[in-house]
Amino acid sequence: MSKMRLSSLLVLAVYLFGAFVPLTATAQETGTDPRDFAPKFMPYYRYTELENGLENDALTLFGLYAFTPKFAVTYEIPVAYKLDVAGTPLNNGDGTCGPGGFDPGPGLPPIPIPGVQGNCQETGMGDMNLRFFVASDVGWLGGDWLFGTQVDLPTATGDFLGTEQFRLGPMFAYVRDIPQWPGPGAFMALMNFYFFDVFGDDDVDDTSMYVGRWFVMLPLNEKHKIYALPEFQPIYDFEDDHFSFWIGPEFGKMLGDDGKNVVYLKPGWGVDPDFAQGDRDFTFEIGWRYFMD
Repeated sequence: MSKMRLSSLLVLAVYLFGAFVPLTATAQETGTDPRDFAPKFMPYYRYTELENGLENDALTLFGLYAFTPKFAVTYEIPVAYKLDVAGTPLNNGDGTCGPGGFDPGPGLPPIPIPGVQGNCQETGMGDMNLRFFVASDVGWLGGDWLFGTQVDLPTATGDFLGTEQFRLGPMFAYVRDIPQWPGPGAFMALMNFYFFDVFGDDDVDDTSMYVGRWFVMLPLNEKHKIYALPEFQPIYDFEDDHFSFWIGPEFGKMLGDDGKNVVYLKPGWGVDPDFAQGDRDFTFEIGWRYFMD
């Protein structure tokens, strides 16, 4: 990550945290509360750089539709998805990538790489997912509980752009308000998934993985309608016996007085990322949320 990019993010973070005044708007208006089943459209762009040098750009259509007040589905469709392996050992040094007549090393795809052109990049559509939520009446530990399943579909237009697997991810989420925060709308949410493959390409390794998405919603500034949403992602791969951890503080701003639009940015960093496992080193996401009701 360049020093200029890091400096820009730090300046923006200082601005967002400045002049702290509790936000009076509700958490539902930011589109971050898992308990909020109001229909919304939330496209975003995300840049990801792995520790092994692989880079990914993804423009994703994301939205939520509620069938009932307690049953909803979200969809994520990476309509524009690019992988770039020019910064990995797969680069032949002459502007082309694989086959290069050498072992690419652990954590990198085998060579030759299916679909990757001479410019070391491949562009297409990625794998989409559907996530089904049910809000329960369970009140354990003083919070709200949601249960559901994520369905990962192998919709990528190229083998290199997706997992080549149909996966399921049963999940549960614990959400609790934080009344101690000086302003309404603060809460914490602990979302937990276990992913496993149902079927897919025989050449692809089996999937058995825990993914946590833990975050805290903190309204910050009333005048500028700003909030912070730090997220923590612990991941454990049972197949490789590997643990990784990622943090990503989201900063968002509500636009206008009708409460229908939110824009946000979200830098993220891997904690001690592993080269061989291809852990995330740096991510940057920017998005827009539009509330249909």
